[in-house]
Amino acid sequence: MNILQEKLLGRLQTIVDNSNAVLGVAVKDLTSGEELEINGDEVFPAASTIKVAILLEFFRRVDEGNLNPNTPITYLSSHKTGGSGVLKMMSVGSVTMLLVDYATLMITVSDNAATNIIIDILTIKKINQNLEALGLKVTRLTRKMLDMEADRAGCKLLTTPLEMSSLMYSLYRHEKMTPKACEETLKMLQFPKEGLIQGIIRNSVPDKVSVANKSGWINGGTCDVGITYQPGRPYIVTIFAKNIPVKDMHMFKTISELTEATGLIQNYFEDASSTHSMVAHIRISRVRY
Repeated sequence: MNILQEKLLGRLQTIVDNSNAVLGVAVKDLTSGEELEINGDEVFPAASTIKVAILLEFFRRVDEGNLNPNTPITYLSSHKTGGSGVLKMMSVGSVTMLLVDYATLMITVSDNAATNIIIDILTIKKINQNLEALGLKVTRLTRKMLDMEADRAGCKLLTTPLEMSSLMYSLYRHEKMTPKACEETLKMLQFPKEGLIQGIIRNSVPDKVSVANKSGWINGGTCDVGITYQPGRPYIVTIFAKNIPVKDMHMFKTISELTEATGLIQNYFEDASSTHSMVAHIRISRVRY
C-alpha cells in the first residue's frame, strides 16, 4: 500500500469511526487490482442493491435464449406493492409493457412492483443459483420486494461490501458469465436515475464520468454499489450503512458521511489517473529522444 492509499484509508476510517451508524466500504482499483476495505465482511441489508443480481439473471437468461425480453406483460392487482416506483400509482390492468421495460423500471426508478414481476418469471431459486455460481456466500434473494410478512419471518435481504464488490468485478471482467449478459447488465446500470435513486456514488463523480450503479435504502440503512469509469483509472466502490439512529432524520447525516467518503475515493482516483497519464507521457517523451 502506497502513501496515498494509506492516507485515503485513514480518512475513510475516521468517517467510519465518527459515524453514529455502522458503515462499511470496499474499493477495488480495476487497473492495479488493489483493494481497500473497512468492515468489508460485515453483513448489511442489501435493500435494492439486490436488484443488480436480478438484472444479471434476467440478461443471462435472455442471452441463453430462454427468455424473450419483448414479451408483453400486463400490470395486475397481484403485482401491486408499496415502496419505491411508479407502477403502484397506475390503474391495475391499464398498463401493458415489454418485459425489458419492467427491468428498466426496476433499475431506473427502483420500482418494486416491476421487480416482483421479474422475480416471478425468473424465480428466486434460479437467481440464487447464479449468485452461488459466482461464489457469493451471503448475498441472496430470500423474498420478493416489500414482502414484510416474509421479512418478519426472518427472510432478510443481506450482503456484504466485499461480496457486492465481487459481483461488480465479475460483471466488469465477464467472469463465469457471457460477455453479452454482463455488458447488457452494466449498460442498464448506467441509465440515468434521479433523486435518491441516483445514489451516493453518482453525487461524488463529475457528470462526464459514467457510473454503473444501483442504490438502495431500508429502515435504518442505505447503500450504493457501482463501477465508476474514471478515465484511465476505473474502480468499483460499494458503500453501506446500517443501524442509522432514529434521530438522524431522513438519514441526512449518514448520507452526508457516505457522500464525503465516496468523494474522497473519487478524488484519489482522479489524482491516480492524472499521475498515470503524466508518467506515461514522460515515458513516451523519453522514447522519442
